[in-house]
Amino acid sequence: MTPGVFSSGDDAKAMTDGAVALSEALARARELRMSASSLPADLTGRIPELDGLRGVAIGLVLIQHYFIYHASVRPGSVFAYLQVPARLAWSGVDLFFVLSGFLIGGILLDAKSSANYFQVFYRRRFFRIVPIYAATLALAWGLNYLIKTGVAPRIAWMSREAISWWPYLFFLQNFWMSFLTAAGVFGIGVTWSLAVEEQFYLTLPLLVRFLSRRGLLAALAAGVMIAPALRVGLYVTHPHLYYSWFMLMPCRADSLLLGVTGALVMRDATCRAWLAGRQRLFSYIVLPVLLVGLAIFSLKAASAADFPMLSVGFTWLAVYYLVVLLYALLWRESWVSRCLRWAWLGWLGWLGTIAYGTYLLHEFVLGLLHGIIWSRPPLTSSLSEFCVTVIALGVTLAICRLSWINFEKPLVKIGHRVNYRFVKQQGSVGLSTGIVEGN
Repeated sequence: MTPGVFSSGDDAKAMTDGAVALSEALARARELRMSASSLPADLTGRIPELDGLRGVAIGLVLIQHYFIYHASVRPGSVFAYLQVPARLAWSGVDLFFVLSGFLIGGILLDAKSSANYFQVFYRRRFFRIVPIYAATLALAWGLNYLIKTGVAPRIAWMSREAISWWPYLFFLQNFWMSFLTAAGVFGIGVTWSLAVEEQFYLTLPLLVRFLSRRGLLAALAAGVMIAPALRVGLYVTHPHLYYSWFMLMPCRADSLLLGVTGALVMRDATCRAWLAGRQRLFSYIVLPVLLVGLAIFSLKAASAADFPMLSVGFTWLAVYYLVVLLYALLWRESWVSRCLRWAWLGWLGWLGTIAYGTYLLHEFVLGLLHGIIWSRPPLTSSLSEFCVTVIALGVTLAICRLSWINFEKPLVKIGHRVNYRFVKQQGSVGLSTGIVEGN
């Protein structure tokens, strides 16, 4: 320090400022080390947080279909107010889309250079998706046959919106449902989202395999931006086709592609390290802003048919679910991650394991029980009807647990008998094994 330029007070202040700066730098370094150490060192196998998120997704679907959509409550009553926090429960399918994009995108990114890339991917998808889907279709066809022949008049209402059967064989039912504004036989209307994912599986492997990283990022960004524009276009030009902007794959591509973007980020060391050092930004700004937006949508435009929701809301929901997913994986000591994997919340992982079967069968069971007892569609407006709905929930979970153990899981293992084969030694295959079994 040059004599005569600073006073002793200035010297003390400078030394104090320097000590504070050094202390802040050391604290920042410790925070970065802690953030980095909290990242999963090995992404191979099942990750409890993702099982928990899958459980949340199917839980939201069950709440929507069992206790919201078919519930009849008096406006202003206690039950009406209890339903307010669940106004966006229908977005459980959006969480499924983000998870699917993240998991499937990760599998494809990890296996991009494998010699048997397409063969293994589609073999595994076939054994995971098709058998129980085929069984569900057979059940629906059998019930419809009984209804048409007059054997089951008490459940005749289940076939009121029946559409042609052959689109189901090729996962094209979402197009028929959209343009006919009909959900099909009660119980398999939910398969529109399965059709969306299967159509997604036909396009994403090609993009990942043949595009460079920069090209893939450009394609993902374009898809995320085009989807809301398509929804708005359909809303303006064909407002009567209100299923279309909800059920068509190009209109829902933003949720799926945002999930793929998350998988790409988690596989880039630089991006992941950058995110890992910004927990406070996500905790105190990003998540609160997204939550405020969700609260506004919930209060002002909670329906998927509302223009604010279909134009911006779907994408906002997908971004929120992606941020929660990344938050849980980046900071595994955070309360978000703990809530998804804690032992006392282990039922989320259990529910996530049977999510696929539960999604396919839950409306069948609900419709059959209400139809057999009251000869009409499900309606919860009394204590007895509520009790039957709860029984339907228990029966669904029991059936799907047995299905997973005795039917689905053995078939998944058959699909995984063939592994990706690399010409040269690669790094960890990450999320391409194990974790997807319960998806």
